[in-house]
Amino acid sequence: MRDIYWEWLHAPGQEHLRLIEKPEAILAEGVVAGTLESGTFRMHYLVTCDRAWRFRHAEVQLEQGPVRRELHLGREPDGHWHADGVERLDLRSCTEIDLMGSPFTNTLPIRNLGLAPDEAREIRVAYIRVPDLAVTPEAQVYTRLDRGEPPRRFRYHGVATGFTADLTVDEAGLVVDYPGIWRRRG
Repeated sequence: MRDIYWEWLHAPGQEHLRLIEKPEAILAEGVVAGTLESGTFRMHYLVTCDRAWRFRHAEVQLEQGPVRRELHLGREPDGHWHADGVERLDLRSCTEIDLMGSPFTNTLPIRNLGLAPDEAREIRVAYIRVPDLAVTPEAQVYTRLDRGEPPRRFRYHGVATGFTADLTVDEAGLVVDYPGIWRRRG
């Protein structure tokens, strides 16, 4: 078991992640409390991956004032996706998730892509927007910037938005510094 803490740098907010490795799965349980333009919110998530860190299921609960939302999102080993029990054909080409408001989900492509130095690869992710928990397919590009020596660094690029950030990660692929957005505290 490992506990990670991130603070938001762009707005008031923080996250606590508990990472649990079991014989059959890897569980990432997080709590995020933050402020968006729409107001403050509290979000709890549980992401389940197989032992190879491939995404399998996410449960997300979000509270913003009196409004409560919940999402159950899963990907079967054959590539079929479902959200709240409904098959999502539009997500078929997605291999990972990206949960807005949490740097944890950057870990999944960083670990799974196995990029060599200077290698870049475009992937499609199921992007979970906060606070409405809407899920849309999005294209992202990850590029490995380091030469195999610490610190490990990757460039994230959101294709649709044009947003780019150079991430520093630890040996497990967990974000240490996401400039201007998050910084790890523990």
